[in-house]
Amino acid sequence: MINDCCLILIIILFPPLGVFLMKGCGADILINLCLTILGYLPGHLHAFYIMIRERERSQHVAEHYSTPNQPVTYGTTTSGSAPPSYPQNTSGYAPPQPPPKTN
Repeated sequence: MINDCCLILIIILFPPLGVFLMKGCGADILINLCLTILGYLPGHLHAFYIMIRERERSQHVAEHYSTPNQPVTYGTTTSGSAPPSYPQNTSGYAPPQPPPKTN
């Protein structure tokens, strides 16, 4: 990832390049390119907005993965309910059962 100081310098010189380095080729760069063509200041505002939003998103992801994992319980719990990965059927619909085998 590019350093924030370098990114700020790139955004000041040419805002669409900064957005491209942060987000790649997508809708954000097209929006920023149009805003820069319409006026240099709107392009800057949008580029800095994207930079702040990306920083907040990366901090949120880092916080999410830095929390300790909860212990995983396999099988039935003490209350006898199904484990969370296998939700119980509460809709009242039971899947069809195969016919009994006759000998």
